[in-house]
Amino acid sequence: MAMRPSSEWRDGIAEEARLVAEGALEEEFAVMAELFPPGLLQRFDEIFDVFERDIAGLSFPSDGEVIALIQKVVYALNALNEDYDFDAIATGERAVLCEYIDRTITEAGVDLDALSARYGVPREDLTDEWRTW
Repeated sequence: MAMRPSSEWRDGIAEEARLVAEGALEEEFAVMAELFPPGLLQRFDEIFDVFERDIAGLSFPSDGEVIALIQKVVYALNALNEDYDFDAIATGERAVLCEYIDRTITEAGVDLDALSARYGVPREDLTDEWRTW
């Protein structure tokens, strides 16, 4: 299963804490915990729970079903970002989230290259129609 971005961010928080404790990083430069507070990470996990459950529930998905799930997860992430005054998802997070969506769908057996060709957009742009982050 694709690694959740929230897990990567938690690992980064733990690594910064370890480096601070060892004296290898000054506390003022340990910013991951501030960027990703527990409540925000929990919200991301709730979105990922639904997305992963929805993807797993598809047996032989049509293009429309896959596109609808992409749209649904993007709208949920848009709402989360809006709730955090558009500060929850920056450029780096955007790339990580799009990769996670892509990997999760691909691991479920969907050929995203073929789907994106049929949908008429490059694979990397499948979220763009609905994404505000």
